[in-house]
Amino acid sequence: MSGAGPARPADPSRPAAGALARAVALMARIRRHGDWESAQTHSSLLPYLVEETWELIDAVADADRDELVSELGDLLLQVLFHAAIGAERDPDDPTGPPFDIDDIAQAMLDKLRRRAPYWFGDDAASSDRAVSSDGTGPRAVGPRAAGPRAAGLSAAEQDRLWQEAKVAERAGRPPRGVVDGISWDMPALALGQKVLARTASAGIPDDLVPAEMRTVHVDPIGAYHESETGSAEVAYRQAVRRFADRVRAAEARLGGPGAGLGSGVAADAAAWRAAWD
Repeated sequence: MSGAGPARPADPSRPAAGALARAVALMARIRRHGDWESAQTHSSLLPYLVEETWELIDAVADADRDELVSELGDLLLQVLFHAAIGAERDPDDPTGPPFDIDDIAQAMLDKLRRRAPYWFGDDAASSDRAVSSDGTGPRAVGPRAAGPRAAGLSAAEQDRLWQEAKVAERAGRPPRGVVDGISWDMPALALGQKVLARTASAGIPDDLVPAEMRTVHVDPIGAYHESETGSAEVAYRQAVRRFADRVRAAEARLGGPGAGLGSGVAADAAAWRAAWD
């Protein structure tokens, strides 16, 4: 399943979004009439979302095409379930407007238009709803919104434009630190990878990254040799948090949140080294 192969030709016997539309309608009916389904909330579904995500990861690791399709379907079911719940008035937030699967798709399109406008030509600009993500008014469309064309853009350039767009979205809000906004409940290895990606984008040089962030030592009972926790998961999570604390401390010496990645202009390596403890 590695690499991008040729796209499958469109099957004229399969109407566009036909199966997806049927799935949305079925989920709405199940939500209305299912005894268990009608009692679920966004919060109660979270364990299933986590479980399905890990099963999808297993399918990718096994390079099993059929299982991958099946697990993606299970993940789609979770999205449709949350959309069906969102279409109802939320008793915990009675003033909040309902949302449905179309609102979710539109939010995705709005985000892509803000962060990767080069994928949207003038024709695409007129084909999706030209309204702001909060539904309050029109968005800019046309040549200015289309931005640079995707052809010829390197991955590094795409990432730079994406990060600049993320910073622009936060205009008027308090600046965000290098490691702010990360979900600290994710598994330790994924957490470490996320933190390292953030610090690299912020310009923190590799030599400031400690060895305990780069290597996980697991013994036959699943614990760090030098750890008292008895858990490699917990021990590495603690290492990630120690590193994050050092990043925050250095960032504070550079002027506080926004001095690094949050400002859109990463501090240079010399500045980070000078601010490091």
